[in-house]
Amino acid sequence: MKRLSWWRRPYFSRRVLEIGPGHNPFAGVTHLLERNVADGRERGGHALLVPAAAHLIVGEATVLPFAAGSFDFVYASHVLEHVDDPEAACREIMRVAAAGYIETPSPFLEQGLALKDETSPDHWFHRWFVFSPSSGRLVFEPKSPAEVRQFCSCADGQFIREFYESLDFGQAQHFFRRSAKTTVFHWKRPFQVEARDHMVDCRQERRPCRFVGMRRALIANCNDLLRAGRVRRLPRQFPKSRDVFRKYGQYSLFVH
Repeated sequence: MKRLSWWRRPYFSRRVLEIGPGHNPFAGVTHLLERNVADGRERGGHALLVPAAAHLIVGEATVLPFAAGSFDFVYASHVLEHVDDPEAACREIMRVAAAGYIETPSPFLEQGLALKDETSPDHWFHRWFVFSPSSGRLVFEPKSPAEVRQFCSCADGQFIREFYESLDFGQAQHFFRRSAKTTVFHWKRPFQVEARDHMVDCRQERRPCRFVGMRRALIANCNDLLRAGRVRRLPRQFPKSRDVFRKYGQYSLFVH
């Protein structure tokens, strides 16, 4: 079962909702909300697992079938990148609970994998790049074939663009730790949510772009002492990646 770090667990929560539990529900969950009970395509073909003590409800994340304040905690992992209207889903989550946990794939992982994805976009179940530019704020930018090829004109955006070009990300992803490949968002009501209709270029629009966080996640990964052996193999397998680090002055212990 899925668990949070011990200091993040909702110990005193009596009613806990998980949205989109799939085959691996959250420990301590009392209610599960699932959109497609029988169809497992968006959960890797796995069958839905419902703990004996939990109640299963069929419904949509954007229109939760619960009264306001019904839950103490809401857990939504790898769900919001799938929904059509993430702002509505976030409003509903805040309406029914006072706190919770949201996790999605990070833009760093999503864009890196999508750039050379040869499958039809019709099979892309993930519709959004999701990131948190500041505490209490969650931002969604559309993931489409056109948007996947867009990069901010700032130095961070160009660094990430050239880094992707320097390697095969499908192979390189295994050198990166989980924190670089996920967006993790702990919240207490209310939080700010923004669903954009395009990638924001921070130099042109004077709003936060997603590439600042992507660059920070990459550099932090390449400074991780616990993964030193694995990270050292990155520039050995993809030597051009070291050149990109040097070009943009991005120093790290195990790549530069």
